[in-house]
Amino acid sequence: MQMSISEFKARCTQVVREVGTQYKTVELTNRGRVVAYIVPPEPEAKPDPQSFFGSLQGTVGYQPGWDEPLGEDDWESCQ
Repeated sequence: MQMSISEFKARCTQVVREVGTQYKTVELTNRGRVVAYIVPPEPEAKPDPQSFFGSLQGTVGYQPGWDEPLGEDDWESCQ
C-alpha cells in the first residue's frame, strides 16, 4: 500500500494499527517518490521448552574449599 506523507500524518494511529494487526507494509511517498517503509514486526518466536532444560549446564563453577568452616577472623568480618 502506498500513502503520501500528508495522508499518513492525518491517519497515523489508524495506519500503525493496521500495519500491526493485518501485517501490511506501507510505503510513504513524498511527491510520488518512496521515502520510507512502515513494516510490521517479526512474529515473536515461542521458546522451545526442550531447549531450556540443560541450557545452563556447565556454566556454574565453585572454588575448592567453599564448604569448609570459617576461621575466627573470617567469622568476625562476616558479622
